[in-house]
Amino acid sequence: MTAPQINRSKNERSLNILVTGATGFVGRQLVPALLQKGWTVSCLARSTSHRPDNFNDAVNWFSGDLLDKQSLVKACVGIDAVVHLGGAIKASGAKTFFLINVEGTRNILEALVQAGNPHARFIYFSSQAALGPAPTQKPLTEESKPHPVSAYGRSKFQAEQIVHEYSKQLHCIILRPSVVYGPGDRESLAFFKMAKFHINPRIGFKPKYIDIIHVGDLVRVILCVLEKDLKSGEIFNLNDGQNGGYSVNAVVNHAAKALKTWTAPVYIPLSLLKTAALFNGALSKISGHSAMFNSDKYREIAAQYWLFSSEKARGTLGYTPKYNIETGFSMTASWYREQKWL
Repeated sequence: MTAPQINRSKNERSLNILVTGATGFVGRQLVPALLQKGWTVSCLARSTSHRPDNFNDAVNWFSGDLLDKQSLVKACVGIDAVVHLGGAIKASGAKTFFLINVEGTRNILEALVQAGNPHARFIYFSSQAALGPAPTQKPLTEESKPHPVSAYGRSKFQAEQIVHEYSKQLHCIILRPSVVYGPGDRESLAFFKMAKFHINPRIGFKPKYIDIIHVGDLVRVILCVLEKDLKSGEIFNLNDGQNGGYSVNAVVNHAAKALKTWTAPVYIPLSLLKTAALFNGALSKISGHSAMFNSDKYREIAAQYWLFSSEKARGTLGYTPKYNIETGFSMTASWYREQKWL
């Protein structure tokens, strides 16, 4: 199948960019945006990864792995910037998170240095999980002390520390997005599936709050960071600008509104979720297959306030979210239906 033509705009500053995790949800949205800038794009992917049709023939592909140092050095030769999206978001055990997210990040940074690019820019795609939940409804900031509550979060935080170590040799920026949603995302699809089946879960006795960000806004931030002169080592928390986030129940209701349906509250005791998490974790160890819902995920769900502020990004980067939850969810719901995911 021939890939559709991608129109490239003229840009005074030509960049040669390497994207890891290009075949993932965010990568599939980011790469076309980089090409639209007229930049040269290379993508690192495993040989077994499906290469998206819309940019397969428009980028340079490198077969490699974050744990294969030799393949990383080869991919980093002549690169002006690396957008490191690659990593593990689910695993059968903590060891895998730390191996891929921590050592993998160290490997790509060291490869960039070894490839002879001391002034290259490195953008690390971290997570709100690295910072952890807020103790109250007051949003955390970039200056707040991280206290991740899961192995995934701890691995992302440790990777951030490695990025800081290299920020004296390379120009490093850390982005911490909240829950990322949008067309093509399978994780936030859960909100829409609950709405489709008229279920609005009430987990425990206290409402749970989260921050979200549309993938389109996240891509715009990455483009801005690539173009803007910033101090190495900076961290930016990213959400849709909604101060205080949204209750999970409100998010499901917004999904229902986008689907033009209704929901009814369903109470789910935390004790029931904890039992299910323990069972899934044990089953995962026996089978060797990753379980998205385990004890770590339970601790993340049980936390009441997954809230942080994106004020720094709005001030320093001039970041103004384009998508609010109404427009973002409407677009996402339409895409899910077109693709028959719902």
